Amino acid sequence: MTPPLVTVITPVHDTREYLGQWFASLRAQTLACGELEVLAVDDGSTDGSAEQLRTLAASWPEAVRVIALPERGGPARARNAALREARGRYVYFLDSDDRLGEEALARLTAAADRLGSDVVVGRVVGVNGRWVSPELFRETVEDVRFPGCALAWSLSPAKLFRRELLERHGLRFPEDLPVYSDTPFVLAAFFHARRVSVLADYDYYYLLARDDRSNITTTARLADRLRGTAAGVAVVLRYTTPGPVRDEVNDRYIRSDVVNLFGREFLLLAPEERAQLVAAAGELVRTHLTEAIRARCTEPQRLRLHCLQHGLTEELTELVRHECDHGELPEPVTATASWSAEGLRVQTSRALPGLVSAPVTWLSDAVGHVASDDETVIPLRDLLPRQRSTLRLEASCAGRSVPGRITPGADLPQRRVRHGGRWYRLTPKAGPGGELEVWSARISVRRVLRLRLTRLLGTR
Repeated sequence: MTPPLVTVITPVHDTREYLGQWFASLRAQTLACGELEVLAVDDGSTDGSAEQLRTLAASWPEAVRVIALPERGGPARARNAALREARGRYVYFLDSDDRLGEEALARLTAAADRLGSDVVVGRVVGVNGRWVSPELFRETVEDVRFPGCALAWSLSPAKLFRRELLERHGLRFPEDLPVYSDTPFVLAAFFHARRVSVLADYDYYYLLARDDRSNITTTARLADRLRGTAAGVAVVLRYTTPGPVRDEVNDRYIRSDVVNLFGREFLLLAPEERAQLVAAAGELVRTHLTEAIRARCTEPQRLRLHCLQHGLTEELTELVRHECDHGELPEPVTATASWSAEGLRVQTSRALPGLVSAPVTWLSDAVGHVASDDETVIPLRDLLPRQRSTLRLEASCAGRSVPGRITPGADLPQRRVRHGGRWYRLTPKAGPGGELEVWSARISVRRVLRLRLTRLLGTR
């Protein structure tokens, strides 16, 4: 019997309601008769998926075969079971709640034959709000040097693989990982491939976010997700040396997979579970966060990674809680200004006390640098006789100097001050960048008398 051109492998677990569109997209493929083999692996389903698969297979016996596993073992075990029986020149992995474009398999295999590609990545389209990295599919690139074209951000197995590549290197999915078992497999294939091609000319794969968001990658335990991330990093270490390639791939793991663990779900963990997750993630971050990766971090990413590096579980919890409640990060340090008998008093408030290291530095063009943990007082004489004095607040937050905002308090009106035998009016106001400006103007006695006389005459 002539082997098929391509074997489609689909693990199935409790996705009965999606099997109709999955099957329809396979029946619609434009491959010639006998070129397609479909291996659907029932992974211990309990919702009638097994029965539905058998019905669908019976309607297309020349192409579809069902492999039944006695108990649930996870998608890695299901895919490996199918790989042992696959006969196609190529292997394609299609999840049971997703679907293909009608010409997908014909286009992918034709490209692989023409280009000699070991892996072909066709454009993926997110459905029902499922996120897909837009960078990867901006253009067709027939020969990509991994990790170019943002391939590190596309580690799902929804790709065409030359089966000879998988067999030659013994590539299989790690079955000890309940989630993210696909990324070590795909990474190894990318590193071994003689040629990887990216096709952006057609909608090949439709990636669905289920209405109930029950996709395994969104329901898995945070600790299991971290284990899967660590397994992917281990593959990167196996195939790379320190430098740009390693940083390019680990950048995805550190800034995305690790950082994204610490959101609303993190707050739902028991305190001891939060501490354990922070400790495990911290070890990964301390070992693999390089300056090249840190330079790409956004402020929320940087603060989370700082907490993980230093084991700041409570501070990270408060940081995440504030961001979840308010939709943004708190200002690390702010201050309120008011008058005192001695002069201008500025009191500091730290929203992130564990991340803001003391001392706070006040940069004033009136008095130079002033350091204080919680309060500083600028004597009135230092604000005179300058036309304008500017007070700025800077603090060290998670290893980076950040500006603070100084807000004039309710009891900070204009103030008259006698200095050197002359009278001055001090007018505080907030500056455009969060600084505090104090404007000083000399009060002329002649002018004051003239104004008072004008007002007196005006009242008569």
